[in-house]
Amino acid sequence: MDVIARLRAWALARPRVLLVDPPAKVMLRWSVEAELDRRGWRSAASPADADLLVVLGEPGPELAAAVDVLWSQIPEPRHRLDLHHERALAVDLDAGLDALVRRSAGVVSGADRPSPASLLGTGADADDEDADGEGMDHEGMDHEGMDHEGMDHEGMDHEGMDHEGMDHEGMDHEGMDHEGMDHEGMDHEGMDHEGMDHEGMDHEGMDHEGMHMHHSGEVAGLPMASTASDRDGLELDVLKVALGPVLPGWPTGLVLRADLQGDVLTSAELAWLDADLLPAARPHPDPQQAALDRLARFLDVAGWSTAARDARRARDGLAADGSDQREAQRQAEAVARRVHRSRTLSWTAGGIGQAPSERSSGAGVLDRVRRWCDAASGRPVEDPPAASLDDIAALVEGVEIGSARLIVASLDLSPVPVVPASEHAHA
Repeated sequence: MDVIARLRAWALARPRVLLVDPPAKVMLRWSVEAELDRRGWRSAASPADADLLVVLGEPGPELAAAVDVLWSQIPEPRHRLDLHHERALAVDLDAGLDALVRRSAGVVSGADRPSPASLLGTGADADDEDADGEGMDHEGMDHEGMDHEGMDHEGMDHEGMDHEGMDHEGMDHEGMDHEGMDHEGMDHEGMDHEGMDHEGMDHEGMDHEGMHMHHSGEVAGLPMASTASDRDGLELDVLKVALGPVLPGWPTGLVLRADLQGDVLTSAELAWLDADLLPAARPHPDPQQAALDRLARFLDVAGWSTAARDARRARDGLAADGSDQREAQRQAEAVARRVHRSRTLSWTAGGIGQAPSERSSGAGVLDRVRRWCDAASGRPVEDPPAASLDDIAALVEGVEIGSARLIVASLDLSPVPVVPASEHAHA
């Protein structure tokens, strides 16, 4: 193995993983997370940060389409790994890593990969008339005071340019200084700007009156910001944004669409992908393990990755026997105590996620997380009532994106109603 190959293998030894876990694959996700923690592979914060895309089970049609968009956004080298069962999990991950390293050794042009815009059907691949200046209105554009010093005329097409009255006889353009040259009255109609190098061109003093610019709509398939009055009456940019359906610590399949006005979310709407195709959710038989799992996902969103890893290890260790289970219980109590007493978390999550009807009782993100800490320690805790999508939309109204992520992560959400354990046993 040569030096380049060794460096390539070293750089990809611990790839970033973007995990797609449909709601019905909880136990498979736990096994994958345990193996990733054992290897020291960290989760990717976004598709741009990912090396491996790991898809659990068979996503529904809507989620599968979203996964295709995510896949198109992951830069090379990349590899997609579909896992359907826990058997040979380590072997599958090793094979995925080997494929990633092999792909990094090849020359990838990217010509065969579809663009995200084409998958979304936004029509961004259509010809952009504004790209070459065609259709640009120069009428009323005043070049007086425009500094052409450093302007490269090589490749500039003067055909159709009206030079009437301008004497070029004996005029040497090489090294010609245009500084102070008056273009007033010069007709640019029919002038082709293709190939014109504007580097070094000074636009100071240039009058753009009459030039039409578009500040809304779509450019390259991406929505541009418009403006609207905020709650204080100020005109702020408004951009359509969406969170989900795949984010670290985010309920897979949940999509939040809202207007981002300034730095806060407004007019939020939430929906589940493939909700009609999913089986009814069942509560986990061990509420302590379930609480540790919820706590770990919240801590990942809050940026406390070491505590999240400890919570996952305690969650997995509780399924063992003997001394391993006792050690997991001690670890669960330790991480719950550390999170419950954290001043940083109290400062970060305190005061957000409170419904108007709950503000008097102080029920918010921090209270829900501390309830999970109690359950993670093994103490009996009463489950709060399930939150509807309309309730969540009201909670994220007027908050920042980071706060909205924490609010959603503090809720135990499911796309279908949870069947009580007694009813499931009876069935």
